[in-house]
Amino acid sequence: MSTPVLKAAYSAPNHESFVTSQELSTAPVTATTTTDKTAYLAALRTAVTAIQENVNKELTARMVIDAQAATDQAAADVAAEAEEQNYGEEVMEED
Repeated sequence: MSTPVLKAAYSAPNHESFVTSQELSTAPVTATTTTDKTAYLAALRTAVTAIQENVNKELTARMVIDAQAATDQAAADVAAEAEEQNYGEEVMEED
């Protein structure tokens, strides 16, 4: 029997997609003993926590990219507005 794997996938139109996965150290519970169920749930919890950390890291990186793009766009908008305000006029630069 193959090792079970927990996976999370992310895709968005403006970002690179990613998949993160974590192998479970125990197989899904087929026995009814409390010890087996407890071991499986502990492994599942550990895997979910690891996946969550990876997803948070990836999404934070994408938020930084979005914030920088918004800052760049705002600067471009200000420059375009200034150029439009001064269209046809000679602008003297201050030293």
